[in-house]
Amino acid sequence: MTATKDFKEVLTLRTENLKAHSERRNLFSKDSSKPGMKGGYKPLFGDSPSSTGAGGSLQFNSNNGGLPTHQSQGGGQQQLALVANNSNYMQSRQEALQNVESTIAELGGIFQQLATMVQEQGEMAIRIDENIDETMSNVDMAQTHLLKYLNNISSNRWLIMKIFFVLMVFLVIFVVFVA
Repeated sequence: MTATKDFKEVLTLRTENLKAHSERRNLFSKDSSKPGMKGGYKPLFGDSPSSTGAGGSLQFNSNNGGLPTHQSQGGGQQQLALVANNSNYMQSRQEALQNVESTIAELGGIFQQLATMVQEQGEMAIRIDENIDETMSNVDMAQTHLLKYLNNISSNRWLIMKIFFVLMVFLVIFVVFVA
């Protein structure tokens, strides 16, 4: 029973972790932009939608999936750098998601095997219980047979003693009268 309780605790903890992870994902995903902010602005990118370190303007365009666009006099290189950084970030996120997906698939396989093992162990426990019941009935029957045999032996002892006494009487009569 402790294994079942431990398994239940692990599943409960895992469910709570998944809920917390889902809440964090919703908090920081691109669909969770605060209402009233223009252009899909994300507070993690800067203090305001138009804050940049140089003289250009950084805007978040919802037409390209919320990717930042930088407009300035020589902003072509900066825009390419931002797109390259964003591409690297997206690629790393994709790899991380693939790792999580493969881990979840492995966990699913492990839980499947565990469920199979638990079912097999349950069947074995039922068989063991049935064998114990059968053994107990056999022990009870053996005890009753032994008691019957003991009673038989006890009654046979009296019979043997009676026969021995009769033989002794005949022996005494034979020795006294015939000899």
